Amino acid sequence: MSVNVDGLANAVLEELANYSQEVADGLKKEVKDAANLCRSEIQKNAPKDTGTYAKSWKAEVVYENKEDVRVVIHSPKEYRRAHLLEYGHAKAGGGRVEEKPHIRPAEEEAEKLLNKRVKIIVKG
Repeated sequence: MSVNVDGLANAVLEELANYSQEVADGLKKEVKDAANLCRSEIQKNAPKDTGTYAKSWKAEVVYENKEDVRVVIHSPKEYRRAHLLEYGHAKAGGGRVEEKPHIRPAEEEAEKLLNKRVKIIVKG
């Protein structure tokens, strides 16, 4: 592609816009992948009495535009249990129920993976 001097600025801006969109698209894909990994890790490591709690976890895209994506990982039906299971709680008759961390470890693993992949995408 040849560009004359008068069109150089426009050509550079166009290439930067293309690169910016490629990076944004790659990052959005990686965010969705990391969210799905986090959800599956939570499901795999969640306490399983009946299995209902573990199966209830979802990763939902709550907002997406050309440059941005926001994903929420939650348990829409069993959300009251999440905190109690993750951190433990007092029993009604005294004593405590042991904590069973399954959300934090999944979040930390997904965060590490996403940070690694973001560096790769941005560097090219």
